[in-house]
Amino acid sequence: MTKANIKQAISCAKNEFSIWLIDARMLLLSVLLIFDYSFAIKPLQLNSEIMGKPLNILEPFIALANNGLLLLFLPLLFLTLIADYPRADANNIFNIVRIGRVNWLIGQMIKLFFMAASYIIFVIIGTIAPMIGNGRLTNHWSEVVTKFTLFHPEESQNPGVRLLPENLYNQLSVYQAAILSYTFLFMYLLIIGLILLFFSLIRKKTAGFIVCGALISVGTVLCSIKSKMMWTMPMAHSIIWLHYTKYFKQPVVSLHISAIYLITVIVLLIISCFAVIRRFSFENLI
Repeated sequence: MTKANIKQAISCAKNEFSIWLIDARMLLLSVLLIFDYSFAIKPLQLNSEIMGKPLNILEPFIALANNGLLLLFLPLLFLTLIADYPRADANNIFNIVRIGRVNWLIGQMIKLFFMAASYIIFVIIGTIAPMIGNGRLTNHWSEVVTKFTLFHPEESQNPGVRLLPENLYNQLSVYQAAILSYTFLFMYLLIIGLILLFFSLIRKKTAGFIVCGALISVGTVLCSIKSKMMWTMPMAHSIIWLHYTKYFKQPVVSLHISAIYLITVIVLLIISCFAVIRRFSFENLI
């Protein structure tokens, strides 16, 4: 088996990542922008107008990664965008064989890192850009988030209020919530991609897609009903506010435990991919 050559692996990742960026499915990102504005930005802006107070620029961005419905949409769209991962066709099989199994596999993992990171960056830009000039950037939550129901109790169930629960703003600063939310979401996306990669290597690509869809769907349902079983799913570990109660600092589940859980799953999937690559034939991808 070919020895690892990082230079070849990175070159492979760059070439395939550039092809992914110009794929027609990237047009679906426009749906993400509309979704972000409709379900994360607009409800908070409406509450800001009602209260006559500015939002923190990062609040819609944080809301997007902590609301059940929104966090169902984000991984499902990512899964759609990488549905053919890992890509291989008759035109590039020769190059794949030339660099070897190991380098190709490492390249695919680097490509996955690029895809997940660029997706997160797009979400960041798409959520923060509409807020520029309409909010402020500090490490403190706005009064729109923390005191809206105090001044407008009749609006306590409106969509903007439910986006950022007390479990989040009573326990973490804005910067902490933003960094942790998207770090954990990033690891969640890596898990989805690695599952697709593993199932492709064992010639069960369709099954891999189904497993990813089921993982996202079941995780969403368990989180929505607050079942203890939700902690068996990556989704629960990627939603920061679920780790806390509304008022007490002692977490329900430590963020350290969730980090260990997500990293362990990622490492096990990587090891599994390397374990099966020895018996893998590239023609199986076509």
